[in-house]
Amino acid sequence: MGSVRGVGTLVRPAAWTLNQRRDITSWLARWFPKTPAKSVVALKTPIKVKLVAGKTYRWCVCGRSTKQPFCDGSHFFKRTGLSPLKFKAQETRTVALCTCKATQKPPYCDGTHKSEQVQRAELGSPL
Repeated sequence: MGSVRGVGTLVRPAAWTLNQRRDITSWLARWFPKTPAKSVVALKTPIKVKLVAGKTYRWCVCGRSTKQPFCDGSHFFKRTGLSPLKFKAQETRTVALCTCKATQKPPYCDGTHKSEQVQRAELGSPL
């Protein structure tokens, strides 16, 4: 019986080099960009939603969700670098949640959608 070579040693493909780390970093950069994309206008009017006390919600920040005003994960698959705003309802009540993504009081509508800038913007475009 002959001896077995390579037992106890790490065998690397010839293509692996010290630059492998840089390749991983560039892959991560494509999925998680350092500079996040801008939010886009999903709709030009808020959506009224009944929030339930104690329940946690994820408000869409990127504007790309098909389940407005809540997140459906589109920010990740479209590589925006943005994350949803997670919040917990303090009381059960109906509120107007922003869909223009320009509010100064996220996730709540503050009337910014009435501005000329938002009204002129195309749906799906950044402000």
